[in-house]
Amino acid sequence: MARYRRNPQTAGRVIDGQAFVVTPDDNKLHTLNGAATLLWQLTQAGASLDDAAALLVREYEVELATATTDAAACLDDLVARHILVVEP
Repeated sequence: MARYRRNPQTAGRVIDGQAFVVTPDDNKLHTLNGAATLLWQLTQAGASLDDAAALLVREYEVELATATTDAAACLDDLVARHILVVEP
């Protein structure tokens, strides 16, 4: 099962519940919304899609299917922006 981790080349910080992450490849500052911030924090030690969906279920009281779809979309977006990396 794939695991998502923070890109070790990025720098980031959470301020008032919102993550701000700088990607060195393009020197961009990315501001993450609340759900993306939670997932970014979760991936510090590595997390699976199931871990991410479970977190969204707990935090937002949504159905597991909805949380899984939303978590997958968010994680894919963070990977595309080089904020996270995927490990097999």
